[in-house]
Amino acid sequence: MANSDQFPTGAQVANNYDIVIVGGGLVGASLCLALAGTAKTYGLSIALLDAAPIEATTPTAAGALDGRTTALALGSRNLLHSIQLWQHLYPHAQAISNIEVSDQGQPWKSEMQASDMQREALGYVLQNQTMGRVFLEQITQRCCDFVHLIDQTQVTAIDNARQNSQLEYQRLGQGGTLTAQLVVMADGGRSDLRQQLGMFDQIQSYDQVALVANLELEQHHHGLACERFTPSGPLALLPLLSFKGKHRAAVVWTQPISRQSELQQLSDDEVLKEIQQHVGYPMGEFRAIGDRQVYPLTLSVAQEQARQGLAVVGNAAHTLHPIAGQGFNLALRGSFALAESVLKACKKGTPIGDLTSLNQFVETSRWDQDRVIGASDKVMKLFSSNKYHYSALRQLGLLTMQQVPFVKTIFTRAAMGLDVPLAKVLAMPPVIAARLDSSCETDS
Repeated sequence: MANSDQFPTGAQVANNYDIVIVGGGLVGASLCLALAGTAKTYGLSIALLDAAPIEATTPTAAGALDGRTTALALGSRNLLHSIQLWQHLYPHAQAISNIEVSDQGQPWKSEMQASDMQREALGYVLQNQTMGRVFLEQITQRCCDFVHLIDQTQVTAIDNARQNSQLEYQRLGQGGTLTAQLVVMADGGRSDLRQQLGMFDQIQSYDQVALVANLELEQHHHGLACERFTPSGPLALLPLLSFKGKHRAAVVWTQPISRQSELQQLSDDEVLKEIQQHVGYPMGEFRAIGDRQVYPLTLSVAQEQARQGLAVVGNAAHTLHPIAGQGFNLALRGSFALAESVLKACKKGTPIGDLTSLNQFVETSRWDQDRVIGASDKVMKLFSSNKYHYSALRQLGLLTMQQVPFVKTIFTRAAMGLDVPLAKVLAMPPVIAARLDSSCETDS
């Protein structure tokens, strides 16, 4: 378990690093681990900065019905497996064995099963707190020689108008300056630093909100995930590991933004009743609901994601509709692509913050972003409309998916995160493409 004694105090923070990652959340921590092999081989120093105290980011356990969750596509599992991280996450992961997609009030539905793809799972669901704890534990155990995790630190300014980028920060009431060949902004959506640098984003409001919570179930879900499209918006149920004998699932419920205040004020029983009415009883009766979060949904894409000595990843680069659960999966692929860019620069002996190399990373990431964001946006609009012709088109699509094996395979591979073409088609770094499509069936 990470603790503050294992990381530098304000007086011990070095002035110069090769790489500084701003943001110690899931994206920043996973990037740090993806860079670990290269850093160890080529003697790179890394600082991972986070605004929260270390103790606050490493809870001993998430409560039965508390905490956000993430759906990991199989392709993301393969990436984490390739850096020997998955074996530490696997005991905390609930496998998705079956995905059921349906349109409320309509007869046709489509089912995707792991057994049909000859895989043990279509994906996995983990609680974010658990993932963050495992990531930080692994950084502590593997990377203490070349990574400084510096908590309670707020970066106030970045200046990249020189050979090395310079950061100004505040930590425990004291100011300081760091320099680095490469600064990575992984500080979340609506990044203040990115805005401060004039790296603006394009924003589109969906006029919707998402209610996110965990549910206690009457019966075991058996690895079932449900996507239910309703006239007021999509509703997703994701299976979670049982906790102290209680069966659980995570819910992401999309509603019109006009209902935001109402959803926040409804009682737990009222929320459970309405969700049950929309989705039915594929997991039995919903018995309880944990802490609820209700937040507006927007599509945001940073128009500029790299400069000399600077790169942007994760929600700082893009936020998308949660309809397909692809946000972290997309961010993880972007982190690995950036790690691959650093490795290639080290092999060539070129500066790791060189704009030419970073532009290649951006080109790879942009292709992936356009593909995933475009698909999520189109599906959201198609399945959130009450118009008759859209309803007919939805039913035709679900029927085709269920009855035509080739079409079903294409959509199932997309859900598994295995639809990224080979490197020669996509210009993605070969190692990343190979990791994505690897079976990686061994979990030990």
